Amino acid sequence: MMMKSFEAKALLLSVAVVLVLIASCDAVYKKTVVGIVNQATGNPITVHCYSGDDDLGFKKLGFGESFAWSFRYSVLGNTKYICNINTDFGSGSYVAYTEGFIVDKCGLNCVWIVKPDGPCLQQTQGPLLCQKWQR
Repeated sequence: MMMKSFEAKALLLSVAVVLVLIASCDAVYKKTVVGIVNQATGNPITVHCYSGDDDLGFKKLGFGESFAWSFRYSVLGNTKYICNINTDFGSGSYVAYTEGFIVDKCGLNCVWIVKPDGPCLQQTQGPLLCQKWQR
């Protein structure tokens, strides 16, 4: 009788662990989308985004144009994308996505709006989070 109770508890614990793993895998494997939108008037801007594993190449964006990419969350928590942005107003190298700070601000959909004063992150809640041009 004692063995059956132990087996039932072990089975319940196993089912609970599997359910937790399924739920966490669903969260881990959802895609994150990062986008860059040109709202800086004048000549087209040039954007070059890359990570340690992925070079997205150089993109030329006219006013109102955008480009986006998607990827899956890293179980190691080390995904980081850098974008070099060049405009008539200024330029710089910016962290477009990093697990932690950026993901806390925009969740799974991170949109950067390039304005004459610099790039701005559209936050999930709150105003735009803007940075000044570096040069």
